[in-house]
Amino acid sequence: MKKLIPFYALALLFSLTPSSAFAQGFNYTGYVKSYALGQDGIEVDYSGVDSFGSNEDSFSTDSTFQSQNSLRLMGSYLSEDSGYFEIHYEAQPLYYSNNINDSSPNENNASGIGSTLNTGSNRFRYKDLDPVLSEHGDHIVVLQNLDRFNYQLATENGDLTIGRQVISFGSARFINPTDIFLPFVLQTLNQEYRVGIDAIRYQVDLDGFTILDSGLIIGEDAKKENSAAFFRGKTSLEGNDLEAMYIQLDNAWLAGGGIERALGDFGFWLETAYMNNNADDISSYWRHSVGSDFALDDNVIVMMEYHYNGAGSQDSSDYVDILQRQPYERGGVYLLGQNYLIPAISWVVSPLISVSASSFFNLDDQSAFISLTAEVSWSDNLYSDFGSQMSIGNNPEINSAGEINLASEFGSYPLSLYASLRYYF
Repeated sequence: MKKLIPFYALALLFSLTPSSAFAQGFNYTGYVKSYALGQDGIEVDYSGVDSFGSNEDSFSTDSTFQSQNSLRLMGSYLSEDSGYFEIHYEAQPLYYSNNINDSSPNENNASGIGSTLNTGSNRFRYKDLDPVLSEHGDHIVVLQNLDRFNYQLATENGDLTIGRQVISFGSARFINPTDIFLPFVLQTLNQEYRVGIDAIRYQVDLDGFTILDSGLIIGEDAKKENSAAFFRGKTSLEGNDLEAMYIQLDNAWLAGGGIERALGDFGFWLETAYMNNNADDISSYWRHSVGSDFALDDNVIVMMEYHYNGAGSQDSSDYVDILQRQPYERGGVYLLGQNYLIPAISWVVSPLISVSASSFFNLDDQSAFISLTAEVSWSDNLYSDFGSQMSIGNNPEINSAGEINLASEFGSYPLSLYASLRYYF
């Protein structure tokens, strides 16, 4: 554990050192977070198998405890003449009560430890650090992530950003069909910062209401199959916020857009995207999200969104196979069904306490993922989260050939209870 000490010592140094000790124009901030997470085991139905032998337990998981910790250091330098430089580095010391190798996601355990972590593939990064900084026995691992490393230059004609940065699109509140570059999955606990990707981006503000946005994403080893290009336009017209975009991938392209506006006292949004795949084994598909929100009073907001996922299936027996397809490996799709209803509510109980709840209902297999969260503010810098992630649905099962079948999408999600402490400096 000695290797962990410098990370927290550095955080303490940042929090105690006055900004005047740094060069003029340099700013710093960061956070330390700790999540205590307990997950129930996943039961697998073996009733369809006469005898599975010694491998019978290979698909099931036991109850686990996890301690997910994160130190994020963020620095920036601003100069009127030379532009803006940004760097974020994150270290994540993690403890698992069971063996790390048994907890990692694999073909037998699709909902492994990575499902709640804010990590992403390096497919959209030209070069990257080794994500595993160090390992300590069978229960402790330290991950690292150079999450931002970019240079920004503002000119009279537009803003240029070069390097590792965050790129996200969309107007929907829960599922964004146009947002295909490493979106968060449902179980992710720490969703404060999107995973950065390597890109060259140029944005032009035409008249204060219209933005033209274009970029080249340089993926792993600058290979064509790992890279992409996009062009996006966004404007406001008569109370309508409109967005349209085109994304070119190696063997596919996406065209989509969205609208946000007020309808009386209700907020309304619609986002849609069409993905055209040239791969032989994948058909093209549509994805849509449409929803509305309404403020019951100053403290309570209710929301409802419907999502259609044309890349998914209405038959749960297809779920394992479609996970190997391009939309799930490269297209930012992670939901397995086709039709979803997502109600949510947010309640500000007091200036120091807020509560939120949301449910993702798979209308095709009648399973559901339910999330409940409460946030408490102890001071301007110190916060806590308390929450649970529950699921409804049929458990995974083993067929007569000894292969796993997801009888429902969310039935394979474990019950999770967590508490966190977050300190910002």
